[in-house]
Amino acid sequence: MVKVLRCHEYGTPDVLRIDDVPSRDPGPGEIRVRLGACAVNFPDILLCAGTYQNKPDFPFSPGMEAAGEIIDSASDVTGFRAGDRVMLWCGPHHNGYAEEVTLPATHAYAAPAAMSDVEAAGFMLVYGTAWHGLVDCGRLQAGETVAIHGASGGVGMAAVQLAKALGATVIASAGSDAKLAIVADQGADHVINYAGEDTRQRLKELTADSGLNVAFDTVGGDPFRASLSAISPEGRILIVGFTSGDHAQAPINIILVKGASLIAVRFGWFSSTYPERTHENHAQLLALYEAGKLKPYVGRTYLLDQAVDALKALQNREVTGKIILTT
Repeated sequence: MVKVLRCHEYGTPDVLRIDDVPSRDPGPGEIRVRLGACAVNFPDILLCAGTYQNKPDFPFSPGMEAAGEIIDSASDVTGFRAGDRVMLWCGPHHNGYAEEVTLPATHAYAAPAAMSDVEAAGFMLVYGTAWHGLVDCGRLQAGETVAIHGASGGVGMAAVQLAKALGATVIASAGSDAKLAIVADQGADHVINYAGEDTRQRLKELTADSGLNVAFDTVGGDPFRASLSAISPEGRILIVGFTSGDHAQAPINIILVKGASLIAVRFGWFSSTYPERTHENHAQLLALYEAGKLKPYVGRTYLLDQAVDALKALQNREVTGKIILTT
């Protein structure tokens, strides 16, 4: 039997409970992995609440990514074997908060020897989202200026590191000076406290007459409206999330006049629809990691059975960077 944290009903993170479930042997194309760490992400909260775009059947485990060691695999699996360390994209349909999971081998990515399970568990979603947003969707080029809103979160901090690695000038915004001090250490060229500063005015000052080339927005609300005001002709606004809860409306006349683009960034959908492209992106991210240009920033770890506390800390914005559960 293995321990799995699952939802049996919708609600706050308190609905999660620990279930003992039988270990499952791999079927065709599957691997069984002993997990060392599981990542906590904002969509996990939405899954518990029943407000995420995917709604798996009860009971389900909300965790989307994890890392560990393969302990068994089906005879038709190639490229992996028992003893290999992997990072996993569990999505909403596999046990992401668990001691062990059995899932398709296509959901596994090799973990570098130098990367701990804690780092590996929180690598795929944040850096995968950052790459898909900035490169696939945003076409960010060296020398351009990008604003990253919500830069103190896991995805935002990954985007700061990646944008700097790609040669961009990075403007990072977050809701406190203490968090922004950490973000600045990750490579941001300029920082904005959107809780205490006029984000629109600061963006205009920092981009002068050229305007903002790309906005990577995990927050919505006022930061989105500020980006729309400061965006350059043919600029790209990347809609990653709405952690503020404010689904801001975009006046289409401004989009038309500026020739700007609003682009949805949906890494979960992209990774499921285009697995080969996702693996190619991942390989490039690992190359940047091994070159020392990306470094996962883990703000806090919790034990697996403290997942409710971890989710509440994320919900209350108590932690900068990633939150990881350890088994």
